[in-house]
Amino acid sequence: MSRRIVTSDRVMPPRMPQSQAVRMGNLVFVSGTVGFAPDGAVARGDIRAQTRQTLENVKAVLEAAGSSLDRTVKVTVVLTDMAHAAAMNEVYGAYFTAGNYPARSLIQAGLPNPDLLVEVECVAEV
Repeated sequence: MSRRIVTSDRVMPPRMPQSQAVRMGNLVFVSGTVGFAPDGAVARGDIRAQTRQTLENVKAVLEAAGSSLDRTVKVTVVLTDMAHAAAMNEVYGAYFTAGNYPARSLIQAGLPNPDLLVEVECVAEV
């Protein structure tokens, strides 16, 4: 199987030593992605705005790998506060098709930047 690093110029480059994604065979593994706009600023607004920007970033990386959100098989969502779960789910549900939802885990943990409220990583089929 071939291994290829995936990057999207529509997403801010990682600030840590990691790839945006790695494609291995017919799978793409997207690193934890947050709500930074392409200019490097945290998406303005509440958890909905950050979730929207985060999922737009994930979508861009998946497309750069030759995949898409509808081919996603597993998602991990990290929230800094579970009180944001309902609002995050409202936005999340608009990005994935009902009846075709990927497997998902939702956890609460701290993120490296205190302004960040959500992080998403996923695995998708190419």
